[in-house]
Amino acid sequence: MAAMRLLSFAAVACSIGLASFAGCSSSPSIFDAILTPNEAGPNDDGGFVLPGGDAGEGGLSGIPVACAPDLQTLLDKNGNAVGKCQPDQGCLGGSCVPACQAANAGKGSLGCSFVVSTPNFWSGTSQPCFAMFVANTWPKAAQITVTRAGKSYNVTQFGRIPNGTNVASSWAPVPAGGLPVGEVAVLFLSDNPASTHPIGGPMVCPVTPAITPDTTVTGTGRGQAFQITSDVPLTAYDIHPFGGARSFLPSAQLLLPTNAWGNNFVAASPLAGQSGHWGQIIAVQSGTTVDVVPTIALPSGGGLPAAAANTKTTFTLAAGEFINWENSGDMSGTILSSNNPIAFQSGARLQCLSSSTSSGGGCDSTHQGTPPVQALGSEYAVAPYATRRADLQAEATIYRIVGTVAGTTLTYDPPIGAAPTSLTKGQVLSFEATGGFTVKSQDAQHPFYIGQAMTGCSVTGGSRPGITQPAPFGLGNCLGDEDYVVVLPPAQFMQNYVFFTDPTYATTNLALTRVKTASGFKDVSVGCLGTVTGWKAIGKSGMYEQTNVDLVRANQGVGSCKNGGQTAKSDGPFGVTVWGLDVYASYGYPAGGNAASINTVIVPPVPN
Repeated sequence: MAAMRLLSFAAVACSIGLASFAGCSSSPSIFDAILTPNEAGPNDDGGFVLPGGDAGEGGLSGIPVACAPDLQTLLDKNGNAVGKCQPDQGCLGGSCVPACQAANAGKGSLGCSFVVSTPNFWSGTSQPCFAMFVANTWPKAAQITVTRAGKSYNVTQFGRIPNGTNVASSWAPVPAGGLPVGEVAVLFLSDNPASTHPIGGPMVCPVTPAITPDTTVTGTGRGQAFQITSDVPLTAYDIHPFGGARSFLPSAQLLLPTNAWGNNFVAASPLAGQSGHWGQIIAVQSGTTVDVVPTIALPSGGGLPAAAANTKTTFTLAAGEFINWENSGDMSGTILSSNNPIAFQSGARLQCLSSSTSSGGGCDSTHQGTPPVQALGSEYAVAPYATRRADLQAEATIYRIVGTVAGTTLTYDPPIGAAPTSLTKGQVLSFEATGGFTVKSQDAQHPFYIGQAMTGCSVTGGSRPGITQPAPFGLGNCLGDEDYVVVLPPAQFMQNYVFFTDPTYATTNLALTRVKTASGFKDVSVGCLGTVTGWKAIGKSGMYEQTNVDLVRANQGVGSCKNGGQTAKSDGPFGVTVWGLDVYASYGYPAGGNAASINTVIVPPVPN
């Protein structure tokens, strides 16, 4: 009888698509060790009791019912790993399905389809090198395709796999067989051959990009985005321009795949000390209509009508098309509602920021996407970037908060005297804080946005070591510069990250935040460093800890670290923000996140 019940269990495993189960193929599996004829037995409801577990209500402990955040590991009702899907499959609802189907349902930063518009740039120069980083976290080589305006481009011609050096011309092309497992590729997408640094040399891509000349939209108008697809899920980022300290006004962002796009946004534009704001709406489907209620009048141009402030205006986009508003002013608080999923990103051509510990710097460009309303959190645990001060004292960091629901109340741990304690719909407020903190609203139906800004590099007491030597263009020791990143809520933290750190920057460090689990805080391991130490409590709740670690400083690796592809993992949820710094230059982005919906709020496109 026990042997017969084992065959029934095998049939269940095969029926859910777990091809690695011994009853489906000859491949060994974790299931091989779960049931034996002498250990399995019936329970009162006709189910099965597995060794060391209770079947629970109408089922088996050990039967897959859920998925780990990596979308590859199957979990039982107790959260225990009980199997892995085949390399061309992913986990969805405890079953193995085609990999991209699993990613599409997951709505995280892992995805098989990205639609990427070229960010606006400083008007004083032609478009520099625009590049995209793609990390293959899947156990199968990724076949990547790139198209734009209906034309396809061969990734082997402009995609390169970094080898740890900052000489991109020495990097190997992406193989015809696909981006290998655990590798990162830089896709050089476009530039204008005439692009030149104001005090340096050319800012073109180090290899011929997919498209020349540039792909930006000058002024207000419509443009064509790049469409990047893969047969297995990837994580992706962009950077503009590529080139580190020898480039000009760099900025980067985590890219959400189209499966994590949304239909409802309250815009959250980066901080800027000078003019040059811009905003973009990007569509993935034809016939996409977007109702926009802007907080500031949007200019006409390129066949687009002007959009009056606090008035609903409707725009229609084709598949792979984006609308660009240049010199739009700060669009923060603008409401967007669409019939099909869209992305919204905004930026500033010149961001100049100072604080109580910084007198400014060289200014930088910035661009950043806004998460959909339903992907915004009601609680955030915020870790500051590593201090740039020579005396190693903490920096004052600038934060921007945007409300989505009237009557939102905020509490901080530890308390921050100058921080706002209430928000209304579309309200935009900023404050400074030193050190980590948590901020939360009264419940999940009062979500809000928070972004973190790095100020200029002229910090109190001067910069600590970390720049390229000798400094490019005769500049002095001024580490990092203005940048801006979105903060992700702990509800969207993951347990496994594969990400990229740009080898054209002399210093790379990580800001890490971990969440206490039912069995305490779990170790976090970074591939080249091992187990991370130096954790400090965030506030007094005992629920969060943060730390900062260097991977590379002044072009010298820490331990076995070098820039390029990186991994970080834990048995508990944690967040990672990547920071790259050099002379008057920096970039930052979250290494990834589960951008799935975590509230049910809808902000209608109704004028105030």
